[in-house]
Amino acid sequence: MSHIVFVERLTPDGEVIDRTRCTQLPIRIGRAYDNDIILDDQHTAAHHALIELNQLDELVITDLESQNGISLGKQRSDYFVVNGDATYRLGHTRLRIRTADYVVAAEVSDSTNYHWEGWLPAVLGGSLLVFVALLDTWLRDLQQGTVSKYLLELVGTFGFALGWAGVWALFSKLFNGHARFGRHLFIVCAGLAMVEFWGFSSGAIAYAFSWEWLARFTNQPIILMFAVVLYFHLLTAGTKHPTRLRTYLAALALVAMGINMAKEYQTSNYLSDELYLSKLYPPALRLTDDVSVETFTANIESLKVKVDGERKQKPQKDKNLIDKIIEDVPADTAATSSTAQSSVSSAIKE
Repeated sequence: MSHIVFVERLTPDGEVIDRTRCTQLPIRIGRAYDNDIILDDQHTAAHHALIELNQLDELVITDLESQNGISLGKQRSDYFVVNGDATYRLGHTRLRIRTADYVVAAEVSDSTNYHWEGWLPAVLGGSLLVFVALLDTWLRDLQQGTVSKYLLELVGTFGFALGWAGVWALFSKLFNGHARFGRHLFIVCAGLAMVEFWGFSSGAIAYAFSWEWLARFTNQPIILMFAVVLYFHLLTAGTKHPTRLRTYLAALALVAMGINMAKEYQTSNYLSDELYLSKLYPPALRLTDDVSVETFTANIESLKVKVDGERKQKPQKDKNLIDKIIEDVPADTAATSSTAQSSVSSAIKE
């Protein structure tokens, strides 16, 4: 019977591997060479499935008593009425079946800015990075710096950006045939500029408004910025699933932030990267009200009481620790109890 049917092999992500046009029904599918569609999949039978019309003139795919059968999602059945949007699994092979009258979706608007390629983004990104790198070096320079110092800082930063963009350009060339070095260079330059800007602005704003939390958690925003940079690199390289990519990168950023805070807590018993406002700026930058001498003195007194209490508890804690260690030392390895206690005490003090 004459009937135009297209059978498509798909990847696990739903991308089309190949498409076979069949003009006669039934269509036989399997590993044997007398099939209309030959599958190179050891999990399919020699004669695995048949596509034909049933008594209701519906297109169906029928299992030919194979071991692994035909599955649609988690459902397995001897036959399915063909749906052009469904993916049928035969062994490890995924098939989609459509007829010539299948209505495809409307065309997607092309939002790619093809003018934003080549030297324009490369020059703009490089200029932005040069400006930010020189500004950051100048702000951190407490003494009159030499030209060589600024050039060395600039060469190091810009060299890293060129190398990073080159790696991503090679990746893009391998996977979609277009290097797009200029856009990759702009992405990495913009990312480094955001990191430099955050490093300066977060400390200044925290100092101006006494927002200690802003200065304490500095690595978490940098991790988010790195995830954003990776997203635009992968998007430029030609990823076809931006929504899924955003989900993966967001989850990866959250895991990285959790690992960072756990590491800081293990080191200092605090989740933050900094324990206090470590950067000082001119007093004119302060926007909050000044603290009175009485309030400052009261805060110092409360802090002194807390520190004195901890100091009083420390000798007792050290003594308990020494006694515990002495008890664990075998008798034949310690000359005398007093000698062992003296050695342990010296070690704790050090």
